[in-house]
Amino acid sequence: MPKYEYRASISGEMTPQMDSILRIEKRREVFKPCRIYAFDAAFYSASNKLISKERILLMATGKRWEHNPEKQDEILVKYEFDKESIDSINLYQLNKSAVSDEWWQTVSTGIRENVEEIWMHPFRSNQYNFTEVAPFPQIKFPLSVGKKWNDNTITLQEGWGDWSHMNVRSTFEILSKETVQTNYGELENCWKVKAVSNFDLGQSEVTFWFHERFGFVKLNYVNYGGQKLNIELTQITEN
Repeated sequence: MPKYEYRASISGEMTPQMDSILRIEKRREVFKPCRIYAFDAAFYSASNKLISKERILLMATGKRWEHNPEKQDEILVKYEFDKESIDSINLYQLNKSAVSDEWWQTVSTGIRENVEEIWMHPFRSNQYNFTEVAPFPQIKFPLSVGKKWNDNTITLQEGWGDWSHMNVRSTFEILSKETVQTNYGELENCWKVKAVSNFDLGQSEVTFWFHERFGFVKLNYVNYGGQKLNIELTQITEN
């Protein structure tokens, strides 16, 4: 596993000067290879009707993610859904042209964890695809209450149905450092972050709590259609 990540994609020959400018020292404290995080996920309609409740598993593999190996490591995400409920859950999809009855059970995606930031692709498969147009979970070091930042604008590629070619812009603010209750237990010294995204069809937001050892331990989404998704840590297994 390389010791460094890079701030930009590299084309052509890497020179010592370019290497020293672009490289960032990696960390593996949250996304420790083979540590398995289990989360409970509850998805609600805009009228607060429970749409689905399931478990999501996440594990870092210790490998680079094949789609962006210079900047991201791989995590595997497993969705433990009820196949018999797919059709009824799909009725609540906001992106009607991207609805599918073939759901993903295990997905490979990417994360960044280094001395400057911790960032991850959200749980964005199946009924959670709206998180692609919500702020991506991330933290920028050093941490302090009141800190604000903007994420890079994301342009969705072809294949995202109604959202294809739309731009998503997100802002973040650290609100407090506090103790938070999760299904895993009470966790002290968590950083509470409020993030808001805007794109052509509206605004989505997520409030999440970040623990410096266990990462994003609780995330409460409200999407642009008023639906809610509550995700919280429930178990950690060290392998």
